[in-house]
Amino acid sequence: MDSLYSIAKDGYSHDPVTKPLRYCEIIEQAVREEDLAPKSILEIGVYKGESTKVFSRRFPDAHIVAVDLKLADIDFSGCENVRYLQCDQTDEARLRAICEEHFANGLDLVIEDASHIGHLSKLTFDIVFPHVRSGGLYIVEDWGSGYWETWPDGGRFTDCKVPGNTARIAKTIRSHDSGMVGFVKSLVDYTATGDIASDRAVARGWMSRLALSAARVDALRKLTERMPRLRAWLAAKLDKPVAAHAAVKVSAGSGLPQLKSLKFSRSLCIACKA
Repeated sequence: MDSLYSIAKDGYSHDPVTKPLRYCEIIEQAVREEDLAPKSILEIGVYKGESTKVFSRRFPDAHIVAVDLKLADIDFSGCENVRYLQCDQTDEARLRAICEEHFANGLDLVIEDASHIGHLSKLTFDIVFPHVRSGGLYIVEDWGSGYWETWPDGGRFTDCKVPGNTARIAKTIRSHDSGMVGFVKSLVDYTATGDIASDRAVARGWMSRLALSAARVDALRKLTERMPRLRAWLAAKLDKPVAAHAAVKVSAGSGLPQLKSLKFSRSLCIACKA
């Protein structure tokens, strides 16, 4: 089977707005790394349909739905596995209906290449990602637009400055988070839903805080090393069964999207569902 790259290269238009050939290489690699043979593909943002036709040839057994804000006069003859539909990427009812009607058993691959506006892409992700099957890929293209000062929600990159004084550790490391950059960085959170939901991520009262401090603060750690009974007592406090209120936290956190992995490359963000 020819790769996405080889198929795309054959007849590539060199249109500056269409998908670059290197994207096809990266997506092909991601699909192979996850040993994914997608049978259901949703492409959001089609432009002239060049990439849609490539996906159709590369995955002839897949059911592909390509949506765009405005339909163009695209010849999809020869692409019997493609449905071309009009849809606004923020139209929750329409997107859900498309997912439920065409992908009742879930999605294997989503390519989001629509407005490149952070909040709009976030809305689309929240609507579509629940329909992605475990092991499926959700790919966000051109997230680097968040670094463009001339882009509607972009901003000039500013390097984060970390104070040299470690006497007081800051809770946050500030960095550029405008537009699409902010959106894809927020996806990092969903690779840690276990820690978000787990009661162990939250100190439960003064004894837990003391035990955690003893493990992290140099002076307290040295003290506990000289006092084995104190060390054993603190360890027991950390291993104490999770209280009833913690179960509520776990339950609430389990509603978050869960990612097995998140990979970044030049202008592509690839999220694999857990």
